[in-house]
Amino acid sequence: MKKILILILVLTAFVKVNAQDKEDLYKRLTSSSILLPITVTIGGNFVTSGTFGALAAQRVDHFVTQIFITFQKESSIVINTSPDQEEKQKGKDYSLRDITLKRSNGQIIKVDLLKFRMTGDYKYNPYLANEDVLIFPAYNKLNNYVEIMGAVNKSTKFQYVEGDRLSDAILFAGGLNLAYDNLTNAEVSRINENGKEEVVKVSLNSDFMLKRGDRINVLFTENFKQSYKALVLGEVKNPGFQFVSKDGTPLKNVIEKVGGFFDKADLKNAIIIRYNSGINKIITDYVETHGKEENKDLLKLLINGRQEMKSMQRLSNLSDEDSIYFFVDNYLRVSKEEKLVDFVQLKDSNSEASNFLINDGDVLIIPEFINKIYVFGQVPRPGYYDYESNKELRYYVDQSGGLTENSKDYDEVVLIKSDSREWITGDDSKGKIEAGDFVYVPKDPPRTFTWYLNRVSLSAGIIGSVATVILLINQLGK
Repeated sequence: MKKILILILVLTAFVKVNAQDKEDLYKRLTSSSILLPITVTIGGNFVTSGTFGALAAQRVDHFVTQIFITFQKESSIVINTSPDQEEKQKGKDYSLRDITLKRSNGQIIKVDLLKFRMTGDYKYNPYLANEDVLIFPAYNKLNNYVEIMGAVNKSTKFQYVEGDRLSDAILFAGGLNLAYDNLTNAEVSRINENGKEEVVKVSLNSDFMLKRGDRINVLFTENFKQSYKALVLGEVKNPGFQFVSKDGTPLKNVIEKVGGFFDKADLKNAIIIRYNSGINKIITDYVETHGKEENKDLLKLLINGRQEMKSMQRLSNLSDEDSIYFFVDNYLRVSKEEKLVDFVQLKDSNSEASNFLINDGDVLIIPEFINKIYVFGQVPRPGYYDYESNKELRYYVDQSGGLTENSKDYDEVVLIKSDSREWITGDDSKGKIEAGDFVYVPKDPPRTFTWYLNRVSLSAGIIGSVATVILLINQLGK
């Protein structure tokens, strides 16, 4: 019964194989040896070596993968293996190309499993026979390679085998990227033994013969058929992403696409957030386009701190205290630009705001108009309070419970404008309070005896230094 079941499975496989293998498989099916196990020996630079059991209807790729997986599983459960040794065992790999298959009758076949996996052509992945020997070559990844990039579907680096051509490299890179038009040429960069570069320009239609260590760049002209879009959120009728052009779309057109504003939209405080137009955007876009794994160093540059911010401080003469304020201001400048236009001007279709260009990646935020003032800081009940025209800062502080023991006086209460974030203190704020603004009550920190003692000591030191200088001047004048 078991033999019949095996025979049915093999017959099913026979139906599915292509014509070039049917004759070989037919000979196997008509032979009684199909029901018997065979032995295959693995040698060379594989993860393990020895003689293993296989099936006559088994191909090289299936057999090799099976042995590799079994070895990995067994390696992971070896007792008394140090973590370093276990990691080395798991990290072992093997060459997929230039594998030598030796038959017992003396026949030698070259196996290329990478080409098989890319093409599905079984001529690169033959059936096994009893007493076959598979010999895996050494693979020097540092020198024995070909690398390809440019207008291909996936930049890749693969093992070089004698006889490789440009068409093979394009195959391993997943083919040409058809998003680019008029692809005709590639540049092959070769490094000689002295490290000098020689660049050869070749046609993609030529079956150019490659050499070990070649680096190929499939040339292309950048096209701009990309999905440029901006995000519009808040008090608009159809919030969400809206498509824009490469060079930007006028703000008025973007607002038309979202159906316009709701009546409660606060145009005065609407903002646009966008990338800084300098080096950070270029690096970020490149990393996103070409993959984070391939550009770890560039990504690290962005994470560790923006180059633009550091370069602005390099030649400064700021004190430590001033540097803190500068860092905050410069960080906001680099990380986002908010008040780029006055949305109120959109009522005039010919205004500067109406024709302001919205770029790819921009985020437009149109908040809801709130007829309130927000009070916070050293007050008992921070929060929103109804806006009353002609009322001053003291009125809103009193609404939130008045000053506390730790508050500064009323003349030091700050008005923060909602649109510009400008700070206006005390009497200067009269007549300038509008709905949406903020009122901040600063804290008057308690002063300890130590603080006063330090101040006195500092003052005494300064006075002593001045007195010394005066005394010296008097002595020199005598």
